[in-house]
Amino acid sequence: MGQLCLGCMKENNGEKICPLCGFDSATEQPAPFLPLGVKLQEGNYLVGRKIDNNAEGARYIGFSEKMDSPVIIHEFMPAGICGRAKGKTNVVVRSGYEEEYKKLNDRFLGYYRNIARMKELSAIAPIFDIFTENGVSYTVEEYFDSIPFTEYIDRRGGNIDWNTARQLFMPIITALSSLHEAAIGHYAVSPENIYVLPSGKLRLGGFAIEDIRKTVSDSEFEPELMDGCAAIEQYTEDEDLDEATDVYGFTATLFYALTGRLPENSCDRKSDGRLPIPTAVFKKLPSHVVTALAGGLQVPAKKRIATFEDMRAQLTAAPTVKAIQTEASRNERQSEAADGYAPKKGGVPGYAWAVLSILSCMLILLVAGIFWIREHPLDLGMFATQTTEEEQSAESSTEESIDPNAISVPNLVGKNYTDIIAKQSADSEYTIIKANEEIFSDKYAEGQIVTQSPEAGNKAERGCVIVVTVSKGYANRELPAIAGQTVDAAVGTLNENGFIASPGSYSPSDTVEAGKVIGYENYNAGDLAPYGSKISIKISTGPER
Repeated sequence: MGQLCLGCMKENNGEKICPLCGFDSATEQPAPFLPLGVKLQEGNYLVGRKIDNNAEGARYIGFSEKMDSPVIIHEFMPAGICGRAKGKTNVVVRSGYEEEYKKLNDRFLGYYRNIARMKELSAIAPIFDIFTENGVSYTVEEYFDSIPFTEYIDRRGGNIDWNTARQLFMPIITALSSLHEAAIGHYAVSPENIYVLPSGKLRLGGFAIEDIRKTVSDSEFEPELMDGCAAIEQYTEDEDLDEATDVYGFTATLFYALTGRLPENSCDRKSDGRLPIPTAVFKKLPSHVVTALAGGLQVPAKKRIATFEDMRAQLTAAPTVKAIQTEASRNERQSEAADGYAPKKGGVPGYAWAVLSILSCMLILLVAGIFWIREHPLDLGMFATQTTEEEQSAESSTEESIDPNAISVPNLVGKNYTDIIAKQSADSEYTIIKANEEIFSDKYAEGQIVTQSPEAGNKAERGCVIVVTVSKGYANRELPAIAGQTVDAAVGTLNENGFIASPGSYSPSDTVEAGKVIGYENYNAGDLAPYGSKISIKISTGPER
């Protein structure tokens, strides 16, 4: 083995500045982190530069002589409880915190030993070794070349489509589901903790003990919560974390991938749980995906999708999608069968065999039907009579009521969005999401719903999401009367009506006292002007002398 760069653990022929990664070999690792070049576990692991650190400890790039490959060395060194002098390896625990440190260290070891048993999960890095040295504990995991997920999204133009996201995120769902089956929570699923491998697959990182993923008043840790991805219960001391907590973080990350933005902080969403989805993105998302996003990002944990298997079902088991897939699969098999029976030159064409097969099936069904009728005599006249309108309505109603989860989508167009949201209860049959962009409408007043998807009258599953577009009001608005008002009052009146007030000229007036508004520069009260336009006002200087 040649000389390794302690920045990337690749051979660089002893260059002072690594030509591969640019690391300067004269760099010193600052306290309290391990000095560069230290060896651990009887010389097996060489310690390189620090990759990152948090309240739990630090991660270093390392090299394993036994495996002859780079590794990631994770050192448990809880901030505020223990430290290390510059150039030293042993860790010193603060006086009076020995018992607290022991409890945290035991949790660290137990947590990562459980993760180490999950080596079959491709979406997380396998842990090779766990040991104690220098008074602290270490884990060693596989090193992998990657780029941050945030960089990947930037390279893709700011967001990705659903078909791409589905392939990327399904292994993450599998991993998180398996982790929770083993009672292992992550609680920091976010774009910052997901990496993209050269193969294009995702890998989940950022594991840490629960103590730093939750607000606890008497904890020595400063909680590290992922803004936009942390569930409300992580900010609440008396709430437990569970699988639904990670469902929130996962869904927020998926939302980021599809829209290019994170949801607002869950604390800010407590009073208003809306998810502003850009209209251009929403139009491309299947309705069942929108429903899953809304369900996974419910602020109250009890209303949220509870498990990753439920999330998988919502993302993949839309009835119409399944039906299309089944039909496509059946047609493909029939096509392959027809192709397989295609004769050699001079024989019967393949399509003819397909037609003959269909006719044969029809003949068999006809014969079977005649035989069944003979064996089960019925009053066939009942099938020949026409039903009344009432009977047809009753039959239709009966058919529709077979599925207890089906609802008829209500008509929301023309209704006031704020009023509907205020009246909607927690057990409502549907969830309303407002599209991110409002639009002008000459038909619907400001605040009224202009469009909805799915449209009224369609059948949908109970709990479905209805995305609505809200009117910004008329594109041209009537200018209000402002003569005689103070300047501040006139500005407020114009703002309330959707205009931007602009100071205009000062003119003498025998009817309006000095400092108050005479009227408009270029308009009269009652004239129409474009919404959002700047309107100049004329201010009185009093009677002309």
